[in-house]
Amino acid sequence: MTRASFRSYLGGIFLQILAYIAPSLKNRASILMYHSVCERKDYFSAISPEVFNQQMAYLAAKKRKVIPLAELVRRLRAHEPLGGAVVLTFDDGYRDNYTDVFPLLKQYRFPATIFVTTDYIGTPEYCSAEELCEMHESGLIGIEPHTLTHPKLAHLSRADALREIGESRRILEDILGTTPTLFAYPYGNFSNETVDIVCEIGFTGAVTVAPGTVDHNADILQLPRNSVDSSTTFSQFHGKVSRAIDWYVALKFSLRI
Repeated sequence: MTRASFRSYLGGIFLQILAYIAPSLKNRASILMYHSVCERKDYFSAISPEVFNQQMAYLAAKKRKVIPLAELVRRLRAHEPLGGAVVLTFDDGYRDNYTDVFPLLKQYRFPATIFVTTDYIGTPEYCSAEELCEMHESGLIGIEPHTLTHPKLAHLSRADALREIGESRRILEDILGTTPTLFAYPYGNFSNETVDIVCEIGFTGAVTVAPGTVDHNADILQLPRNSVDSSTTFSQFHGKVSRAIDWYVALKFSLRI
């Protein structure tokens, strides 16, 4: 086992332990970040439909409030209580978000936001424009941009970053007939200039990949998200929808895990 693997393994154990003792979110919220929901064991960011269903069943059984990301941003801007809400987000626009995730979300009546890399639309393994429209028109799924080609935005010139962000928004606006208001930074990679561009274009909120919960001190254009991937155990999932994830981040920083 490499040093990096050992640190990840150790960190996972700490999060599992903290999940049993940490308090609930109360007036905070947790944004979960998914990618693909399929049986691919060679893709770290994928989880199986069975595991995803187990997680959704847990949220339903515990009567957790699952709200749209747009609603969370609205509450933050209005300084309204967050109420321990959970937000579901999916990155890239994988087709299994339509074939496997969408039916389950309809079953549980859970809203979600899918951030779409627009150059991938209609290519193998990704949603078509028609599928995106169907989910959008259901009123349950928000479809938002994730750039044109999924680059590391901080590495681009201002002009190229503006094109990646602005054109992906325009493409989705043409497809959906509504103006996207939320954005996700690919790889969680951005600079101060990137954030300025997102603000200038008119997005009301944006999400990163930094772990942690959301409170009213959060930067609305740099909201944290908690990754759910193939390494996430059920105990760790529980921790990611409680204050355990904040304790874990603080512990990880202090111990340099």
